[in-house]
Amino acid sequence: MYDFNNFIEILRDQNSLSESIKKALDSLKDHFHLGKVEAKSSVSLECLEYTFSDDYDVTPYATYSANGFNFNFYRINDSYSYTEEDNKDINLFLKLLSLYHFNYKLTKKAEDAEFISSNTKLLNAQGFVRKVKILSNYVDMTKYNAYFINIKGFGLVNKLFGDKQGDKAIISYARALESLIDKDEVVGHAGGDNFVALIKREKHHSFIDKVTMCPIDVEREDGVVIKVNLIGVVGFYAIKEVMPNYGSIMSHSSMACQYARSNKKIVVELTPELVEMVNSVKSIESTFRDELKNGSFVVYYQPKFDIKSGKIIGVEALSRWVNNGKVIAPSMFVPVLEKNGEIIDLDLFVLESLCRDIHNFRNQGHRIVPASCNLSRRDFALDDIENRVIEIIKKYNVRTEDIVIEVTETTNLEENERLAKFISVMHQNGIMTSIDDFGTGYSSLSVLRDFKVNEIKIDRSFINREELTSSDEIIIGSIIDMAKRLDIKVICEGVETKSQADFLIKLGCNNAQGFLYSKPVPKLEFEEMLLRIGTIYE
Repeated sequence: MYDFNNFIEILRDQNSLSESIKKALDSLKDHFHLGKVEAKSSVSLECLEYTFSDDYDVTPYATYSANGFNFNFYRINDSYSYTEEDNKDINLFLKLLSLYHFNYKLTKKAEDAEFISSNTKLLNAQGFVRKVKILSNYVDMTKYNAYFINIKGFGLVNKLFGDKQGDKAIISYARALESLIDKDEVVGHAGGDNFVALIKREKHHSFIDKVTMCPIDVEREDGVVIKVNLIGVVGFYAIKEVMPNYGSIMSHSSMACQYARSNKKIVVELTPELVEMVNSVKSIESTFRDELKNGSFVVYYQPKFDIKSGKIIGVEALSRWVNNGKVIAPSMFVPVLEKNGEIIDLDLFVLESLCRDIHNFRNQGHRIVPASCNLSRRDFALDDIENRVIEIIKKYNVRTEDIVIEVTETTNLEENERLAKFISVMHQNGIMTSIDDFGTGYSSLSVLRDFKVNEIKIDRSFINREELTSSDEIIIGSIIDMAKRLDIKVICEGVETKSQADFLIKLGCNNAQGFLYSKPVPKLEFEEMLLRIGTIYE
């Protein structure tokens, strides 16, 4: 009996099915006068052939069938006569080959389940990272970009055409991606409508062109095939150094993609500045509530002035975040809180702080000027925002003539209707309202007619120019004139120069707020300013 130990060991030592079988067969081809061996599927076109001589019998000398494959042994066409023992060995070797082939396929199937997307047959996220790590041993990774791609609004495809066609669309996009790569590049399916890729940097522009606008065919329920453009939102990361953790390649590009989606962009590169910004956003989101509770958020006050007399006519309460002794400006955290909806908590905190301070000012005998605070458009998502505002004002016994609620108009009809309801309720309760950023494009002259507001604040963009023109004079003058006729108070914000102040006086606007007069200051500093400068109401 032939000793098959070496044959078995060779099969075990190899990773590739084709290579392992060929090397194992090489070890016994001479002993068995082997011409050719083939493993042919009985249910598909799959066929592995190993030829060791061009001169072999066309008819298999021996065949063994198992697990959907026929294993055929072809002898060299010579005069060698096989003994009965040889025939047994040949049958045994075909069985061993079949067993190895079956085990290899089973193992490969298990690996595919672990590393391959069942839908698109691309590498999944784990398989992608694994392949990138292997590739890094053979290529210079610093010449590559890593990409994370999200198909924009893909839920609409599922909604319009159904989940089955949606799956087909994902597969079509996967095939399109696959067609773009070379052997030394990698693409993967990160799940759902997300894909990943490692592409040579020299191909960046051509790759972006293809993945950001990919036409595919989708079949409607009536059988009509239509062309749909799948738009890929792309975050990419230019690899600058070999990374010890290859999973971070995908997380870096994913971070850029998430930023692109959140900010309505199509392509975003992850830069150190973006990383800092994203980490800052995450920090704000994760710490905001605790920071609000422990007193890290404080209220600053920016006075409003009568331009002619230089006296204080009002004040605006503004939030500041004190972190490790540093005062963080609202521009750093307000957009984040507006996006995630937590701005509501901050706005109500500022309102309550303001009402508490007004109450204390009056009890201490300080002069009082009308004080305002802002409500974000997101605040009106609260059905009871009117009641919350009124409750806070009443809680501190603040007179309605001492408080002003600033709001910003929107172009959204539904939001505008909600805003109109809020202003109406405030008006019914004697609470003054002001339209902030008037004239920026979110506001319109219809506000003066439709909203029962007490004040409008002309946005700084109207006067924030090196030289104010006659056109500026006509536009701003018209706003001021109409507001006065409707008995609406006008104040201009963002006044930074004397020439701007003189321009406003010329047009009949005597009220201003801006750095020319005062930046936002802490409460104690504002109290001192009131005593030193005085108010117009004295």
